[in-house]
Amino acid sequence: MIRRSLGLALSQLLLQIRIVGAVAQRELQLRSAKGLFGVAGVFLEPLALIATFLALRILIRSSGEGDYINVVLWLALGFIPFFMFADIAIKAISGVQKGGDLYFYRRLRPLDSLMGNALLTTQIFGTMMLVFVLGVAAWEWRAILYSPGVAIFQFLGIAMLGFGLGLSTLIVGHRLPFVAWVIKSVLRRILLWTSCIFFPIRIIPIEFRHWILWNPIAHGVELLRQSFNPAYPIPGVSAIYFWVWVVGSIGFGLFIYGNNEELLYSPEQLAGTERPGDEL
Repeated sequence: MIRRSLGLALSQLLLQIRIVGAVAQRELQLRSAKGLFGVAGVFLEPLALIATFLALRILIRSSGEGDYINVVLWLALGFIPFFMFADIAIKAISGVQKGGDLYFYRRLRPLDSLMGNALLTTQIFGTMMLVFVLGVAAWEWRAILYSPGVAIFQFLGIAMLGFGLGLSTLIVGHRLPFVAWVIKSVLRRILLWTSCIFFPIRIIPIEFRHWILWNPIAHGVELLRQSFNPAYPIPGVSAIYFWVWVVGSIGFGLFIYGNNEELLYSPEQLAGTERPGDEL
């Protein structure tokens, strides 16, 4: 009995993985169909900002972060995870609406669309991050990553945080469109300037530092940077605080999603008693 239950659970898990993978592949095909500004267009904003701030640091001859981590890599370790987070979390509503026609199939749900988009986004930005790491390592001709396991764990943690907040964004955005607009416009800019992307946490005066440390992304970014150099100082940063946010956001997001999933279907989809795929 137990073996049968485990086998059934495993088969359901494998089926879910295949569904999410198929949704991610479809999303990749949709982006690729847009030409140069499809998949490659995702890279433009973070790369432009990295180049801009690198030029500024060269002009003002700032040393700071370069004492611990290569300045190009330091900037990449801030911008790339943040834009990955923003793409997963804040663009979740438009991503679900775009795939709305798929939900006539019983086995495909809005949650699958969000998971597929999150998977593809993580793969895209993970590839970009890998290119920067390998490029800097080749330039300096030495190993630059001290704790690869921690680095991967933190990078995925930031993606998971975006996924958890994206679930909440889905429901809140459908109930209160104005709140969705605020999340997409205002909150994104606030997080951009308080996530330790432009500056390390150690240079913030103590009386203001605790305000920055309310932002869990700041913890994730600085912990990611420390995985490249254990001597990199991160006063006040807590891995526990960061992962409490990750687990809590996913748990809360799944809870409100499970109680409000009907909001994400059109009336025609809810009215259909037998949708294609019901017999599977």
